[in-house]
Amino acid sequence: MVSARLVDCPDSPEEEDMRPIPDMMFAAGEEPVGVRVLTYQSSSSLKRIFNALDDEEVEIIRRSSFGKLIEIADKPVFSGRFARYMLSRQLKTKKKHETWFRFAGKPVRFSLREFAIVTGLPCGKFPPKSKMKLKETISETPYWPSLFGKVEVVTVSAVIKMLYRKTVKDREIRIKYACLAILESVLLPTSLKMKIAREHAEAIKDLEAFFSFPWGRLAFDMLMASIRERDEIALSQNTIAVKGFVLALQLVMVEAIPALTEVVQDTCSSSESDSEDIDGHGRDMFTKKQTLNPAHGRSVDKRSDVIVRSVLPEDPFRPIEGEYVVYSDEEHDEQVENMLHRLNSNSNFSTSMFRGGVRKHDVDRMRESCKSTSKAKRANNVRITAHDLDPCSIASLVIDKIKSQFDVMETTIKVACSRVDALEGNVVGQVESVLSKFKDEMLACVKDMVSALCKEQVVHHNGTHHIPPLGVGEVSVRANHTDQDPDVNANTIRNVLSHISAYSTPPRATKRSQDENRTPTKEVDVGYGYVPVDPVSDTCAPSAHSENCTRQNAFQQSLENGANHRQLLRETDEPTFSLGDPISDNNGRDNIEEGQGSRKSKRQKMVPSGLLDDYQCGPHLRSRLRDSQKFIFGLADISETTRKYAILATKLKAKFVFNLGGIAVYPKDIVSIVERPRMFSAKVVDILIRVLRLTIVHQLPTEGAQSSEFFDTKFVSGIIKTFPRFLKCKKKESFVFPKVLSDVFPTKDSQNIHPTRYYFPFNVANKHWVGICFDAARGIVTVLDCNTAKFKDASLDKYLTPIVQMLPYVARFACLPIGADPIIQCYDVARPKSLHQHKNPSDCGLMAVLLMATHALYGIEVCKNINNDILEEEGMCAAILAYEVYEKL
Repeated sequence: MVSARLVDCPDSPEEEDMRPIPDMMFAAGEEPVGVRVLTYQSSSSLKRIFNALDDEEVEIIRRSSFGKLIEIADKPVFSGRFARYMLSRQLKTKKKHETWFRFAGKPVRFSLREFAIVTGLPCGKFPPKSKMKLKETISETPYWPSLFGKVEVVTVSAVIKMLYRKTVKDREIRIKYACLAILESVLLPTSLKMKIAREHAEAIKDLEAFFSFPWGRLAFDMLMASIRERDEIALSQNTIAVKGFVLALQLVMVEAIPALTEVVQDTCSSSESDSEDIDGHGRDMFTKKQTLNPAHGRSVDKRSDVIVRSVLPEDPFRPIEGEYVVYSDEEHDEQVENMLHRLNSNSNFSTSMFRGGVRKHDVDRMRESCKSTSKAKRANNVRITAHDLDPCSIASLVIDKIKSQFDVMETTIKVACSRVDALEGNVVGQVESVLSKFKDEMLACVKDMVSALCKEQVVHHNGTHHIPPLGVGEVSVRANHTDQDPDVNANTIRNVLSHISAYSTPPRATKRSQDENRTPTKEVDVGYGYVPVDPVSDTCAPSAHSENCTRQNAFQQSLENGANHRQLLRETDEPTFSLGDPISDNNGRDNIEEGQGSRKSKRQKMVPSGLLDDYQCGPHLRSRLRDSQKFIFGLADISETTRKYAILATKLKAKFVFNLGGIAVYPKDIVSIVERPRMFSAKVVDILIRVLRLTIVHQLPTEGAQSSEFFDTKFVSGIIKTFPRFLKCKKKESFVFPKVLSDVFPTKDSQNIHPTRYYFPFNVANKHWVGICFDAARGIVTVLDCNTAKFKDASLDKYLTPIVQMLPYVARFACLPIGADPIIQCYDVARPKSLHQHKNPSDCGLMAVLLMATHALYGIEVCKNINNDILEEEGMCAAILAYEVYEKL
């Protein structure tokens, strides 16, 4: 008989493939598409801290446990979008101190071991004093005063400033400053404005003990706790805030998937909390930084041939002892063990092997379940509270307390009602008697006045006749009308009355000289019911109020001085002028008929510009004024504009370049003015400003309240660049402004004539163009905005702060006599909301230029009539004028 020995047979490959591995947190293709991961970690703090140190000081840190952080400072900065992408691809495990991710169909582990490999920080067990009982080191002689003196609160930004300015010369203290800044802003950040913790300052008293402390384990615990507490509902939000050294997660993924760094992108944006507090020495923070490209990461994730290291290999130069990177309270997960077994046996993984995961409707149901659970808990608390209280006892107590007050209130109400009834009866009776007496007196007065007037007028015209007595309700004024001759002014009066809603009382009574539409008058020509009065104001048409006053004065003079004008009334039988029409030698009827019959033009009558100054006119009159004043860039003839633009369209197909006021103009610049595919660049706006100077400079006065000057975008750029230095200057009156700002405004002894108003474009947050009008005489900064809904007033004030704070100083001698001492005062900011609103962001640049030009020529009222209809023609005409600087069309 042959004997055989029984041995254990290893699992077959089929059985090994059937072992379960962790499920996905979200099903494939159902991952939430969020925006980014928000972190309190300053992505460029490491670079700034090491740049502030000397080479010897950096070398000391390089030889310490913080040495690998110097290498990390040169790697791509943290990408919040890529971190958001990875957190939505977690695997569900029971592990408390590690997490797994799915990338390119393969698992990737992130544990304390991987954290120690990529950071190089000590991650061993905590000393016997436990985790962070470092407060016990604060003994009788604290170390804080040796570092920061009597300052109680020190921020990380203040420490970095001291390093840049070399406030402290001692090398050891400077190294301690750098280590504390790294610890608070990079490894253990919990807020945007990090401060130096006192326990950390006490721990750094012994620098060697500080470097040997397991800061890596402490930072990893903070990061892992922040990641593990996010469930499916929290990860479905657009933004997620994570505490700790989140950059370590990206470093692990880059080490595991080297293909992620094949494509990187430059970024100038920075969310550091202390970036705004760094002075001019920290210019490196404005340099472009490289970060991972999220789009490239998504494309790599879809590939199956990419190299993925699921478990990172150790660094041979920094060996890690396994016993120091384990946790005694770690949970056992059979599915994770199965996955590690497959990795050790070099088994292949694919995307189809990862199953499970919730979908969007599952997340919505979980969210609703959480809401209902919280509502049920609150309802139970309310019911328990209500059950403990007795409603009957509460009601009886309340009634007893307020019963006496109700009795007093009821008595007071009855007395008040009786007084009101008596008062009402007395008031009604008195009002009726007063109105009746007033009616009788008015009827008698009107009867006497009309009778006397009619009698006097009939006597003046026909001699003495018998006038029958008038009844109370009759009013007959035969002196003003005859049966044979109807009123020749009837047509004109009806025309004025039909448009009377467009006129109102002029705001001021000062006379203005309007040469374009004067109304001649004669001293002797007087019609029925009129007497010679002072000539009407030279504006287009008097208001209803002024006309009534004129007729009232004539009426009064006719009663008092009727006898003195009898001869004049006999000499003229018909009126010789009508309201608003020129006077001729013919009679009034001929004047009206011939004037209306001789006009054959189809164009509307021009509205004098002075009409808007003295009268409040309707919108249709303001529109007619705007039409009569043509466009800003528009040519005189529409057919000429069409012809020139057709030639220009052919010219733009060729290549050319010409100089326009120091700007090199290419065909694409002129095409962008016409087509406006996107928001104007600063160069295109500067081209329009130069065309504007050539177009309207001859229409503006050289001095006075309307004298204006137009600046290009370099003016605001100079203000923005100079503002940080200006803000730090203690004596702002003696601040030396750059020439781009100082040369455009007068000095104390300037002899030249300078304008009163200054216009310049401003790109708010690089998203929206507005026009700025600075009136140096009135001290007002007017914002001409075609889309006031884009930025609220509070948000716009933040962007206007450099302009509003610097203009009082740089323009302090504007509109002052030569040699006068200026008075620095704050300027008011006005933002008219009645301008036409244009929502298209690509048109805001052209609208800003048009608003500035119209405001300079015609005022704010005409700016309200600029609408979308004129943009096309203005754009074409501006392009034509810009090209004609190079070649006439």
